[in-house]
Amino acid sequence: MLMNPVAGAGAVGGPNGVSPVSGASPVGSDGVGEDGGGFAQALADALGNVNQTMATADRLAASYAAGGPVTLDQLMIAEQQASLALSLVVQVRDRVVNAYQTIMNMQV
Repeated sequence: MLMNPVAGAGAVGGPNGVSPVSGASPVGSDGVGEDGGGFAQALADALGNVNQTMATADRLAASYAAGGPVTLDQLMIAEQQASLALSLVVQVRDRVVNAYQTIMNMQV
């Protein structure tokens, strides 16, 4: 008998096995989260997380160079996480600039 690898996955997080994003809050009808944050606060939190990820990678690199208790695989994983986080920030920035330019070029 073949077993479905997805069977029972619904019990993992939420419906259909999908877990909510950590730190996410429901959004009200005014576009502001129920905790009063909004887009600006979410963006600031995301940039803070990226900054923390990059600082961790830098700290691990310095520790590895000094002969500390950091393995090469830990360093490479941290560096890749920082690289991906920075790449995401650049993509979001490009899309925001593109959206701004599109709005500014609209005829009124």
